[in-house]
Amino acid sequence: MPTPRATPIDGGEKLEDITGFCLSGGGYRAMLFHAGAIFRMNELGLLKTLSRVSSVSGGSMTAAALALAYPKFQYDAKGSVTNLTATFLKPVLDQAADSIDVSSAFGGLNPFSSAAREAGESYDRNITKGVKLAQVTANPTFVFNATSLMTGVVMRFRSDYVADYHIGTLKGLDIPLSEVVAASAGFPPVLSPTVIDLSSATGDPATKGPLARLPFTRTAVLTDGGVYDNMATETVWKRCRKILVSNAGKPFGFEDDPHHNWLQQSLRVIDIVMDQAEDLRERILVHAYEVGARNGAMWGLTSGLNKPAERPSMLTPAEFDAAQAIPTRLTKFSKSDQALLLKAGYAHTASRIRKYFTPATGGPADIPDGTPPTP
Repeated sequence: MPTPRATPIDGGEKLEDITGFCLSGGGYRAMLFHAGAIFRMNELGLLKTLSRVSSVSGGSMTAAALALAYPKFQYDAKGSVTNLTATFLKPVLDQAADSIDVSSAFGGLNPFSSAAREAGESYDRNITKGVKLAQVTANPTFVFNATSLMTGVVMRFRSDYVADYHIGTLKGLDIPLSEVVAASAGFPPVLSPTVIDLSSATGDPATKGPLARLPFTRTAVLTDGGVYDNMATETVWKRCRKILVSNAGKPFGFEDDPHHNWLQQSLRVIDIVMDQAEDLRERILVHAYEVGARNGAMWGLTSGLNKPAERPSMLTPAEFDAAQAIPTRLTKFSKSDQALLLKAGYAHTASRIRKYFTPATGGPADIPDGTPPTP
């Protein structure tokens, strides 16, 4: 059995009365959906209350834009940001207009480059602008999550350290934020893997894990963070009593005539396994809400799918269905699709927070719905 470490990663597992915000994967669909959610959260004064923001995949694009916007925020008397469009939304929309999945895949055929590097250059043009991970604001704490192909668990990136449960924490790593986003959003197999040089980092002896040795401390081979946890809840669950989850993962597709050949059957099995893993995390969180172990709200593209009465009144039935039909891609989105996803994220957030995260459970005072952001 592995030797227990002296000090657990993330400073222990003490639950605190702080608020964590989780941004799921889902390509540009998720990036835009989460942006709409953030606008409604801002109207409710929630952005100023966040202590931790955890993200994977497409959600890490939104999180990177939000992290770099925080130091520029200007607040009104009610605690709402007044310059959210200029500081946060513009980089998100710039990214949504930049196609990278196909171009990056072909760029990856270049022996002097890689698909992940090509994608990272796009993120740097539109969102990160040369900023290093260590320069990201420390308040709130932003945690960008990728999946390690070497250790099989999440590798988390924060401004103050990088950590893997089996390795421990590594400090002093000089890495561009765009590279971190590319690792977190490295959709396999096209944009994966991302290879990160860890050799410049120093291990923390207090968190030393069983794999705190070469080659694990020299190189990280990473794929999409959503492979391990597509809801990005792992890094907030043990620390935050209040948890808000924005989930723009694709709806599970039913098949009336599944393929029998080995390849397509294997892909279908993988889809089922990943869907059930996500459902399990969701059920655990819902139960925690119900028994009072956690407070907060969770919303997603499919919220109200089987109960039409619980769908956001702001969305028409056609809009509700259309938002779910948008694929998980990193190609340029039309203005109409951008507007739809921004509206869907805003509407689902407003509906679920109003119902489940009330002042009685530590939530904000309700206010009438405003106007969703537009591209």
